[in-house]
Amino acid sequence: MLELFKEVWSTLKQNKLRTALTGFAVAWGIFMLIVLLGAGNGVFHAFTANENMLSNSMTIYGSVTSKPYKGYDTGRLISLKRSDMDLLRSPELAEVVDEVSAEYEKSDTLVFNDFHAFVNVDGVSPLEQKIGSVQLYSGRFINKIDEEERRRVVVIPSNLVDQIKGQGCDYSTMVGEYMNLGDLRFKVVGVYKSLDVENNIEVYCPFETITAIYKAGDNVESIKFTFHGLLTPAANENFIRQLRSIFNLAHDADPEDNSAIYVFNSYTAGQSLGKAERAMRIALWVLGIMTLLSGIVGVSNIMLITVKERTHEFGIRKAIGAKPKSILSLILVESVAITAFFGYIGMGLGVFATKFMDAKFADHPTDVGIAKVTMFVDPTVGMDVAFEATLLLIAAGTIAGLIPAWKAAHVKPIQALAAK
Repeated sequence: MLELFKEVWSTLKQNKLRTALTGFAVAWGIFMLIVLLGAGNGVFHAFTANENMLSNSMTIYGSVTSKPYKGYDTGRLISLKRSDMDLLRSPELAEVVDEVSAEYEKSDTLVFNDFHAFVNVDGVSPLEQKIGSVQLYSGRFINKIDEEERRRVVVIPSNLVDQIKGQGCDYSTMVGEYMNLGDLRFKVVGVYKSLDVENNIEVYCPFETITAIYKAGDNVESIKFTFHGLLTPAANENFIRQLRSIFNLAHDADPEDNSAIYVFNSYTAGQSLGKAERAMRIALWVLGIMTLLSGIVGVSNIMLITVKERTHEFGIRKAIGAKPKSILSLILVESVAITAFFGYIGMGLGVFATKFMDAKFADHPTDVGIAKVTMFVDPTVGMDVAFEATLLLIAAGTIAGLIPAWKAAHVKPIQALAAK
């Protein structure tokens, strides 16, 4: 075996330029494969990082009717009521519904010392932290005592603190401070990670406090709940159909009207995102492999040229007793050697490129007009991808040399000796 590798190395050294050009095509192909997969990982990691909804939750919003019913025309606005939360406890829905809460939204002026801002005030329950996956930097979220006693407390976003105290400030210094919402004084009890949406500052307050202050009565903006047991698209679709029918009838709307209320299902949304991710990953693999194939075809062509140039040599080998297996091994090893050596160079450069993308572009918000969005999060590839790429390289090198090797192994000694 050692002699075989020495002979292959000697052959490659005699054709340095040809070997280098062929190897470059292989290295470029695997480089592009790794970079494409890394970029795809970065995009989908960013989607996952920006997704802030619990996977087994739904949110119900009032909408506009699209069908006439009981004398009402189409286009009637449906407004949700506090009492609608009880509908989720009906026998048809209660089996899968867990916790239920409501949300009420208003806009008002926030004042802290000399700082003024127009903010969205969200009256929420403690359940919002779980459903919205609210990440706290400091302090705490709204709790049940805040609700029961209608306390004037507020949880503010990190981008608001950045505006008040400057970037890089210690968020914990805001906990315990007081600020005005409208004409009333509120105590800051927590700071949460904001989504960096410009000109849109969202603060959380107890639902009962906000509905009392703004005299909301029975009105709510949305109803949120967690659920269990809906593990298939069909089960989710059937549940939402029942939910719409019950809510529509409660608001004198056609039970078959799909527009009267809007239901956001985080579970099915996550499934759709997962399908899109799988489709994109397949597309990236296909593009990368097609690029890699161009290099593999080059290896195969070079091996065919090598076989043609060495036909006389192979004839002599067979004439003095060399078996087809030894010639087959010689060509295959040479093909795999070129593919593996330059392939690993391309893989190394590809991994370096993904690390460079991670350092330069990952976790850096990009201004897209109305918001700052993180486009890349950890655009790197794992060891599983490196292992798959290794198998791909070995298989590609073997396939690239198979036809030339077969041709060389079955050359007839008389014809080979006569070749020039």
